[in-house]
Amino acid sequence: MSGGVIDEQPAAEDKPQRRLRWSLIVVILIALLPATVYAKLTRNISHIEVTREDLGDVRPAKAPTDALNILVVGSDQRDDRYAGERADIIMLVHLSPTRSEAAVISFPRDSLVQLPACRSGERRPGQQRRLGMINSSFSFGGIGCTWKTMEALTGIHIDHFVTVDFTGFKGMVDAIGGVDLCIPEPIRDNYVQLDLPAGWQTLQGEQALGYVRTRHSIGDRSDIGRIQRQQDFVVAMAKKTLSSWTLINPVRLLGFLNTATKSITTDPALTLGVMLDLGLITRRLSSDNIHFVITPWRYSTSYPGRIEWLQGPAKKLFRSIAADKPFTAIKVRDTQSILPPTKDTVPYFPEAAAATAPCTRPAG
Repeated sequence: MSGGVIDEQPAAEDKPQRRLRWSLIVVILIALLPATVYAKLTRNISHIEVTREDLGDVRPAKAPTDALNILVVGSDQRDDRYAGERADIIMLVHLSPTRSEAAVISFPRDSLVQLPACRSGERRPGQQRRLGMINSSFSFGGIGCTWKTMEALTGIHIDHFVTVDFTGFKGMVDAIGGVDLCIPEPIRDNYVQLDLPAGWQTLQGEQALGYVRTRHSIGDRSDIGRIQRQQDFVVAMAKKTLSSWTLINPVRLLGFLNTATKSITTDPALTLGVMLDLGLITRRLSSDNIHFVITPWRYSTSYPGRIEWLQGPAKKLFRSIAADKPFTAIKVRDTQSILPPTKDTVPYFPEAAAATAPCTRPAG
């Protein structure tokens, strides 16, 4: 992922000038939102209060800085016909105090971890303390239990959460006219009803959902490969959402904001205003300042088909994030020398491991 994550290629002006120009445009557009439209977008957002009773009395200490840690969960809920909602995607977004750097940690849903006890709620039975799959916390205890589980496992104080369901995800992709992505090899996956040729593609909502879910018909068929594709898609979607193609078209921008706000659930403190501010800040980041990481892992020898975390490297990563150390100072790669390379381990920095298959972007 070279170049700006959400910056277009510069023409005659340099990057600082271009970023300032687009920042001003976004500020003006937001300022011009009629009060009635802003109020409608605010009402669109669903909120769930995660209380002290949900999280327990003992929580990780918050770093003495203005860093933010946001839990992001993508659920497989499509509508009321689907029972047993599960967390298909679990990420933790860390924003530095100056908002000049970000880290996105992905947690494989097949991870076998020690789950804490959670109370019942959100029409869920609650969770007993046990060894289990990391994504089961969402099924048994909802977002409050997932929040508690992630804090217990990582020691990182979480400030906010965002959940997005399948229907909302598709709607957001469609609202920006699809997402452009390089497909390194043909994908034919009947399970997610996806049939794509190799090459440069514009994925619409249903195709995009299939792409971020597929695992059996592409690459190494693992959950790790799927996470790498999900992270690539997040970057591509951010580029499209925050590009001039979207931002300078009021109808398109408001259509996306309306769809997005209907699609998410957050804690009450993560308001529309806070999210718009974070979105504006995010637009200034380049790929050099956004670090995508997969929790250090290995295949379980005791439970086939499951993943276990490499405790030493994982704890080192989590401690650095919890203490808000500059990400460039986190020497997680150094821990690879502890373990000899085997067929059961893969690099957990996807930007270094992802294939760079050639794709020719179509003209126009």
